[in-house]
Amino acid sequence: MAEETAAGSAEDDLSALLGEGPVPFPGRAERDFQPWHRPRKQYVRSLQWSRELGFLARDLGLDSELRYLTLPGNDLLDIRHLAKSVCMPRGLRLRYLGFNTAAFPSDEGQSGLNSAQFSINRLEHIDPESQVFPGDFREVGDTRSIPWQRVRSAGPFHAINLDLCGGFAGREKAEGIPNYFAALQALLQNQRSSDQDFLLFITTRMDDDSIDTDVKASLNEVAQSIHDTCAAYAAEFASAWGLVADGQPLRLPELVGSAEAFMLGLTQWIVSQGVTHGLKASVRNFMTYRTGSENGDDDIVSLAIRFKPNPFVQPDAQGLVKTVGVESSAEKKVCEQSAIIPKRVSKRVLVDEVLGTQAQEFERCVNEATDLLAATGYDASAYREWVLQDPDRYATA
Repeated sequence: MAEETAAGSAEDDLSALLGEGPVPFPGRAERDFQPWHRPRKQYVRSLQWSRELGFLARDLGLDSELRYLTLPGNDLLDIRHLAKSVCMPRGLRLRYLGFNTAAFPSDEGQSGLNSAQFSINRLEHIDPESQVFPGDFREVGDTRSIPWQRVRSAGPFHAINLDLCGGFAGREKAEGIPNYFAALQALLQNQRSSDQDFLLFITTRMDDDSIDTDVKASLNEVAQSIHDTCAAYAAEFASAWGLVADGQPLRLPELVGSAEAFMLGLTQWIVSQGVTHGLKASVRNFMTYRTGSENGDDDIVSLAIRFKPNPFVQPDAQGLVKTVGVESSAEKKVCEQSAIIPKRVSKRVLVDEVLGTQAQEFERCVNEATDLLAATGYDASAYREWVLQDPDRYATA
């Protein structure tokens, strides 16, 4: 009797622990689509990031590894896309270093990020030692920081992709850390050790609310200065905006829109920084689009710049450094590399216009995004319906 009582008690304890009968697996949680899931973002991934990286891999004859610095979202969509579109066809392995504050153990998005990283790092064309580091990318601008040390050990990179949700030149809310300008300057300094070309992608907001007033004024002066001191730039600017030279001084911010002035100034600053660090810039293209569903000016820009090593011997103040041959001055190099910027800005790709007038491009982007999101665990069957909640924006026939 005592044995039966003990056995019954054990069964009760087991039932309390496991429950009665089989336990069904939990259903898949619904995942809401995000703004960066829209077809316009896939257009940028495909026609800017993949395209330029494909050209780079071809020109460099890469046959083993592509090193990539990124600021990925929690789903690591850019990494998954580039591994499939660039690395897989060429037999390359993608080794990435990412920065994402969701990687901190205390962040509520950590579990999703960990799951995505575990899944991606098992793919054939991903280096399993790749990682997303739990830190703010801006800390790369502090050469005493751990993020800077990670960049130093993982670089130099074949591609740097600064895909921001906010503004590169926005008002800094975080105190005690460098800004994006400092972080990018440190990256370009680190890239000096590369003997190969590399790509820089920057995606940033460019509406007035996303640009600090003082930074905006400084960038306007950067663009104005190159216009006033570089005849080639001034000629290209006049051609791009259909101006007739009449000898009168021009103020760039008064002749172009605020978004165009921002693109001119930011790109000019980057090109000048490249020259300082022994790099030669080739400004490839700009793509812009508008967030939200309201009409208005584009408020997001994605730019692509390709750099190649262009080292030079720095003169010393005492004149003791003697070199063979004549080295072009930094000012001349900046002028030569900057002349193309006005044309690239004026001829930028208007992504919303493309997707609103070219049904074939719209369908391609929807199909590619559907496959990409399905591989990440989203409901692919609901994607098109979500996209077409804003039907006036797209060409569908």
